Amino acid sequence: MAPAAGAPIVALGEDLLREVFIHLPASADLLRAAAACKPFLRAARSAPFLRRFRRRHPSCPRLLGCLLLFPNRRIGKSHFVPISASPSSSSSSSAAAAANGGDFALSFLPGGGWLGQGAATWKHLDCRNGRLLLENLRSHELAVADPISRRYVSLPAPPAGCAVGYGLFTDDGESSEFRVVCVSRDAASPELRALVLASGELSWADVAGISCQPDLAAGSRVMQANRSLYWRLKGGERMVAFSTASMELSVLDLPPALRDLRFDAFDRGEEDDASVLHLLTMTGYRLEVWAGTADGDGGMAWRQVEKSLRFHKALTVMIDPSLESYERINPSVQSYRDDVDVIGVAAGLVFFRKWTNIFSIDLETMKLKMLPKADCLGALIYPYTIAWPPSFLNPAGQGA
Repeated sequence: MAPAAGAPIVALGEDLLREVFIHLPASADLLRAAAACKPFLRAARSAPFLRRFRRRHPSCPRLLGCLLLFPNRRIGKSHFVPISASPSSSSSSSAAAAANGGDFALSFLPGGGWLGQGAATWKHLDCRNGRLLLENLRSHELAVADPISRRYVSLPAPPAGCAVGYGLFTDDGESSEFRVVCVSRDAASPELRALVLASGELSWADVAGISCQPDLAAGSRVMQANRSLYWRLKGGERMVAFSTASMELSVLDLPPALRDLRFDAFDRGEEDDASVLHLLTMTGYRLEVWAGTADGDGGMAWRQVEKSLRFHKALTVMIDPSLESYERINPSVQSYRDDVDVIGVAAGLVFFRKWTNIFSIDLETMKLKMLPKADCLGALIYPYTIAWPPSFLNPAGQGA
């Protein structure tokens, strides 16, 4: 029976409240609604709902900036480039305050973080949802660190075997939980193995294996989408996927057009669309989105679903306006300058590097922006966001 006229909105029940909340325009609106009363908070503290909200709102969670890591520098191994905040935006201002209060040099780690001297220096492995996955170069123990809260969790080293890749899986429905995945191969074995460590257990489990001769591509950056992790394989024709839902490894063919390009996997649409894998790349100064589905024969069927206008002229003007007139006179130099390095997709933006400059494009408005000048030559670059969901929305806090 429908609630009587004048009945409080909480009479709708938690399921209907979530259907109202899912249409809120931004994460800040959800946080304000959840803080209004205990029934609203209980409704919002649902892991499936929080995952759905995150997927429906590409600009969530809030973006702080880009973290630049320099693996070959003895000093000054990290640099944080903040996203400039709009003075009229309270959420942007609070994000900037969080970034300013963070310790991106990781000096709270044993050995002094990035700037630690000697064998205790930490090596970067992955960055996701406000956390960094790190390896101690002396003990090979791991750590998951949060530069904003200046806290870390120590993890044991994986069991014997040759680790060829790592990934940090974070849950959009419960930010206090994470999983570390180690892709390993024993000597002379044709099989890749997946070892998983869950934050609630802090012990490794060998959960899956697959016959796969090529190793991960050198410098392959792990990607997360559809509750799975992806690593590119040597040769660029395929990638290996690990599903955290089924705990299985698989090898996926890539579309030929992407085999020589950098790309990122990203979530798109409702959670029901998780059977479709979306990849975003940039070629010819145009963004391209590719969608892949299982073809029923163990392979992937790919199609290009989006292609943007060219950003060449806008990029040229931002980098150096004098280049535009030079390229007009010498059109052959444009192909030489046609290489861009896709960094990743985060908070509704795609980040890419052109020479020593970092740019972002808003995937909804297609607005191009150049980040503050930074020496990013040779750096690993990761978009850095505040963890989602905020701790007070975590379902583990239901008893609060």
